[in-house]
Amino acid sequence: MNNGSRALVGLTAAALLATAAVPAAAEATAESSAARTAVAAPQFWGPYHSPGGRRARAAGTVTATGEDHEVIPSAATLTVSGTVTDLARARSRCGWVVFGIATVNTAGNQVTWKRHHVRTCAYRTSKRFSFTYRRVYQVEVKVCSARRGSAPSIQCTAGNPAWKNIYTSPH
Repeated sequence: MNNGSRALVGLTAAALLATAAVPAAAEATAESSAARTAVAAPQFWGPYHSPGGRRARAAGTVTATGEDHEVIPSAATLTVSGTVTDLARARSRCGWVVFGIATVNTAGNQVTWKRHHVRTCAYRTSKRFSFTYRRVYQVEVKVCSARRGSAPSIQCTAGNPAWKNIYTSPH
């Protein structure tokens, strides 16, 4: 997803949040508090491969807890877990999985994009990962094979069509 599309998603989410927050806050009921504590079944994502050559692979699950769509359309907590595998024989290349996470602030009027990445440089050996974020509106994933480093390359994080949406909070 390119930066223009991300900005549009952010503005759309902010507009939805602003219009939904005021009336919904006044109408909060016992039903909405029960919905906030509900845990959804894990949703599977992947397997996704790096573009052009399948030099890396990633797959896993997304588990949303406390989805409150009446006040703020986001998951209270969202856990992403899975594995990433390096399929490139070259020692200088690693398998990367990069996540774009859209979180909503506590006031419910601003969406912020954050990045989370995991890499493995061990050929054909999967690396497990799991992380949790709060107040999540959307999660995207991109798998790539890039040079060894402390952060993914610009080609790996660029906004091209290789980004896949794995979670969007329904409203």
